Amino acid sequence: MSVAGLALVIILSIGGRSVLDLVDATADHVEAATSAAPPVARILRPALPPSHPLPTEAAPSLSPIPDVHPYITFPPRIPGQGILLAPPMGWNGYNRFGRDVTAALVEADARALVNSGMKRAGYVYVNLDGGWGLLRRNAAGTLEPNPALFPRGIAPVASYVHSLGLKFGIYTSAGTKNCAGTSDGSFGHFAQDAATFASWGVDYVKLDWCYVPYSSFPTMSHMAVSEMIAGEMSQALLHTGRPIVFDINDTQFHHQADWQWASHYGDLWRTTRDIHNSFHSVVANFTHDVVIPQARAARGWYDPDMLEIGNGVLTPPEEQAQFSLWSELAAPLIAGNDLMTMTPSTRAVLTNRAVIAVDQDPLGRKGYAVYHANNLWVLTKPLANGDRAVVMFNDTPVQTLMTSSASAAGMPPARHYILRNLWSSAVTGTAGTFSAIVPAHGVVMYRISRG
Repeated sequence: MSVAGLALVIILSIGGRSVLDLVDATADHVEAATSAAPPVARILRPALPPSHPLPTEAAPSLSPIPDVHPYITFPPRIPGQGILLAPPMGWNGYNRFGRDVTAALVEADARALVNSGMKRAGYVYVNLDGGWGLLRRNAAGTLEPNPALFPRGIAPVASYVHSLGLKFGIYTSAGTKNCAGTSDGSFGHFAQDAATFASWGVDYVKLDWCYVPYSSFPTMSHMAVSEMIAGEMSQALLHTGRPIVFDINDTQFHHQADWQWASHYGDLWRTTRDIHNSFHSVVANFTHDVVIPQARAARGWYDPDMLEIGNGVLTPPEEQAQFSLWSELAAPLIAGNDLMTMTPSTRAVLTNRAVIAVDQDPLGRKGYAVYHANNLWVLTKPLANGDRAVVMFNDTPVQTLMTSSASAAGMPPARHYILRNLWSSAVTGTAGTFSAIVPAHGVVMYRISRG
């Protein structure tokens, strides 16, 4: 067996117990890591240059398309229509505030996004989640914001967000109501709602999957109905003429293999259940997402849900772990904390430029596991310049010594390698193997390059 096919992981518990695991990385993983396959295409529908921005208060005047009836099949987006060159980065207040997000809160956290340095680090989207709308539409059939939360409506909030150099996102449901049953959904109104969102200056639409009337389609599977709905909203958004990111939030994907169709219609798509504010939930979403192989034809981003960093439950090592794992998976980085009150430690995690660079790497490849046993993981992610990002993840309650090698990470043979620790900033060298003491529920993350 070749050296490149061997992942050597030595695990020594600091608590006194030790175990030596010599693991043969699967041939499939090694072949995927070292193949010369072309990078996944990411430039699909580039946004307009800054000198020619689309209007923020009103969508271009286009003839409307009708909301369609059941059983219509929509064509996939054609190459040239996508707009995300990298996983989206931004903020969504739902994980911290639930449905109590107000216009004043959105504007205040948007300012904090700028003042904290997060905008400079790449965070640009300020997104509403469920709960912003009323349960009944107005006489024209248009969605109405809750006046107690958004007394001036949505458009002025979007305009304020834009004035800070940021982008604005909104939530709606693919069914008849939002998941809490407090707001109307978009089913039967996809074209109308897309036009409304564009007129408000929306740049990002998250389509959730609750109260979908599957029983109205007795000859279709749930996934077939979901694909039809995604296609309808995709075409409706494209028809507005405004570049709008489409986030398909069908949480059925967590137990079905048919999630692959989502790349035909959306810019990103959920792969897991909703995340909750616990490390157990973070790990559950990571472990579900990491085993999904990246489809080489996919034209978007796999989404294990938002970040729980800064919401008062994760420890500092756990915060670093979620941020590292999400970046290794090329996942969206959507902060879910209160940016106005976050600690310096949380801000340092969310603005770690070296880790963000791994997430935003232009090659756009997901990381994958070369070792997993006893709640210990070694992941590798190929990067555009030939480097590898390696995450040693210790999902145990004791700090652990872990050892791996450049060859196991997929690096080509070399006499010397440079290791850059992306959390401590330490730079070291190795002839091949490397070791680190990984804290309980924590990570050590390296960027490996040839010396």
